[in-house]
Amino acid sequence: MKTRVIVSAVIENSKGEISIGRKPSNQGVYLDAWHLPGGGINKGETLEEGLKREVKEETGLDITDIEPIIFSDGVAMKHKDGETEKVYMIFHDFKCLSKTDNFTPNDDLENLKWVAKSEIKDYNLTPPSKFLFKFLGWI
Repeated sequence: MKTRVIVSAVIENSKGEISIGRKPSNQGVYLDAWHLPGGGINKGETLEEGLKREVKEETGLDITDIEPIIFSDGVAMKHKDGETEKVYMIFHDFKCLSKTDNFTPNDDLENLKWVAKSEIKDYNLTPPSKFLFKFLGWI
């Protein structure tokens, strides 16, 4: 079984909203669910370097005021191009601020939006995102 170290960003904009994204419905670990921007750490990267890179790649945003929130782990099934594999995932979640409210989803995300913290509960969230938002008291 593969192991992946994942960083995720609770990115807050100037209105206090949080950025969430959704991958195409046939890709990713959790299909057709909303999650936080982030992804895997590359060899030789620090968690913060990987977080900044992943957020920039997925959203086009530059982030500041990065602070760790929580660490969690779990086993999930990754889906891509009709293939499925079991992956042990180690999540490092951070909160941060966006330098701007304007973002652009890349080809890894089919949708990206700012959501009020009070509305997060209305989305089909990935299990790790749901765990984090419960920890934060938002759902």
